[in-house]
Amino acid sequence: MPISDQDAVDACARLIAFAVLLQALELFQLRRAFAHGGIWTWEVLRDEFAIFPGIVRAPLGLFLGYPRFLFVIFAQTALAVSVLIEPREHPAVFLGLLAATALVSLRWRGSFNGGADYMTVLVLLALSVEACFRGHAAVRHGCLWYVAVQTALSYAMAGAVKLRNAGWRSGRALARFLSGPPYEPPEACAALARRPGLMRMSSWGIMLFEVSFPLGLTSPTACAGVLAAALVFHLLNVAVFGLNRFVFAWLAAYPALLYCSAP
Repeated sequence: MPISDQDAVDACARLIAFAVLLQALELFQLRRAFAHGGIWTWEVLRDEFAIFPGIVRAPLGLFLGYPRFLFVIFAQTALAVSVLIEPREHPAVFLGLLAATALVSLRWRGSFNGGADYMTVLVLLALSVEACFRGHAAVRHGCLWYVAVQTALSYAMAGAVKLRNAGWRSGRALARFLSGPPYEPPEACAALARRPGLMRMSSWGIMLFEVSFPLGLTSPTACAGVLAAALVFHLLNVAVFGLNRFVFAWLAAYPALLYCSAP
């Protein structure tokens, strides 16, 4: 049964709110690292913002210094819980959640956890626009398509980059990831990494899955198939590399893909 545009937006909102809530809780657990005497203090990082004019640096220092940065995390938490409870919240709630998440990204000089943070901002941006023009079906439709296309391209481009890399085509790159630093995967993975044939086959499986991901937009059946494969792919990354943020950030975009795949 096809998903409606409003149901897709509501599902995206709840899923991204859950993702942001987890991200905020993770940062709160790491608060000693960016507190006074930690390794990520604002006093060290703020020098990199010297390229901005003073009118920009002043508010950044107000929000990103410790302990004030904790209030940004608390705001993220409260706003995320609000959207979890009511996905059709006031536009100000979505704009606040987007602003708080953007501030967190700035605090870490771009992102804390790479692509997962960018996907979080992307979904929040689309939902904020939809909330500001709530009731306009064309805007809602466009926001869902924006999320769907960007998500499909994120997989396809990742696969295309790997295909151009000889190490990925031979399986050596995957073997290096599974055999040790920087992610320190389970010891069982090291044994798998010593099997060149398996590594080559697995590498090609990953690359072909990623580059073919946009085909999921051609029909609901194809979409269900690629999304199931993608979910398994992300869960394996959690088990092997501990990349838990990727699961929830990309999962929040899946309702948009399901909606856009329907004729």
